[in-house]
Formats: sequence, C-alpha cells, structure tokens
Amino acid sequence: MTATPMTIDVAAPQIAGVKALVMAGGRAARMRKSSGAAHKALTPVLGISLLERNLRMLLRQGLPAITIAVSAREPALADACREIGGRCAEASGARVDIFIEEQPLGTIGAARAAGTDCAALLVVNVDNLTTLNLRRFIGWHRDQMAAMTIATHWEPFTIPYGEVVVQGDAVTAYLEKPARPIRISSGTYVLSPEACGHIAPDRAVNVPDLFDLLTRRGATVSAFVHHAPWIDVNDAFDVSRAERLVREHAAEFGGTGQ
Repeated sequence: MTATPMTIDVAAPQIAGVKALVMAGGRAARMRKSSGAAHKALTPVLGISLLERNLRMLLRQGLPAITIAVSAREPALADACREIGGRCAEASGARVDIFIEEQPLGTIGAARAAGTDCAALLVVNVDNLTTLNLRRFIGWHRDQMAAMTIATHWEPFTIPYGEVVVQGDAVTAYLEKPARPIRISSGTYVLSPEACGHIAPDRAVNVPDLFDLLTRRGATVSAFVHHAPWIDVNDAFDVSRAERLVREHAAEFGGTGQ
C-alpha cells in the first residue's frame, strides 16, 4: 500500500471524554461486485481511502481516541487499518485501536466493547463521508441528556414510477418519477455509556435493534438535524458522486487529496 503524505490539522480542541468508533465490519458486497476484491473501506476517493478520510475528519474535529471495528474474516483490511491508523496516529498524536469482531456484530454491536468506559461514544460508518459538525452534534446529545442521538438530514428520493393525483375518477396531475425529500439517518450516532452497556455481548445487534431496546426502556433517543454535505458510498457509481462532492466542498473536507 502506498503511503499518502500525511498532513492533519488537529488545531480543534479535543472533545473531552468522547471516543470515536469507525464501523468497518461489513462484507462490502456491493462495492466488491462493482469495483473488485478490496474492502470498500480501502476504496480511494480522490486518492485517499474512505477509511483515511474518516480518520482525518475525526482527528480534525477533536476526537483523538478512535477504534476501528473490523471483521475477523477480513485480515487484509485489519492489516491496512493498522497501517493507516498508525500513520494517522503518528501524524496527530492520537490513539487509533483496532477491534476485531470474532463473529459478526451487526451495525452497532461493536459499540459495547468500545463505549462503556467513556462519557460518550461517537459512531461513524466507514462508507459515509460528511462534513457534519461533530462538536455541535455531541453537544446536542449532551443537552438532550439522550441515551442515543441520531444525526439526520433530508435526502431527495426519486419515486421510480409515474405518480398520479386523482380526484374522484379524474386524474388531475401526472408526475413522472417525482423526487420527494425524506428525513433519513446519516449513519452517525452518539451513544451514552449506559446505551452501550445495554447492547448484548457476542451477538449481532443492528441500529434498529438498539433503538427498539432503548425506547422500550423509556430512554431518550434524540434526532440531530444537519444540512452538511453527506454521501453513502456503496458502489463504483457512488465513488464518482463522492469525488464530485469532495471537490465541491474541498475546504470542509480538508482538501481533495490531489
């Protein structure tokens, strides 16, 4: 693996008591189908892998204690995480640890191991890129005294059919594949240590499972609305879109990498 020259601006004050968890434990089937054998965490976006872009983003925003969750079935990815994480740590004075999922733990299960010994755990997905202001996000979580806070935003969704508007038996409008904004999860979360402790050990737990568990217990699950650039990168087409997004918001993304 070719090392990218490392320059990380860590001038932002550290966010006290908060750790970060980068979820990279999935199989990345869609990306591998469209782009080859490598895990999508290692997919370059303008010359910098998704993994490294996420690490740089966390470090720039004041989160120097980071854990990367990786499946035991992905030894090549684990080695790459150690190499990339080590370079990021050396460049910034941070600590980057690797957590190996000996069995699949779902989309949030690794938070139990990573988040019970800190004031709050920020969870990001390695296949997302965003310029979300993490300090405001974490501050909102604390102000709400929430067990879990979900970053949310409005995303346009194109209905793949022609929509008809009907009054009585008359069609009054015909809209070809209209786009509708819907509020979605940005794949970024803050968890309290208590919420992390509620996650069952050694079994797959997904975000909806944790949401259901917390709400059944009467815990607060808060929504943080943002308008920051965001993209979910799952296949080769998404990579092109991500490169365009990073170019358009180069300053917020810490440079393009080229």
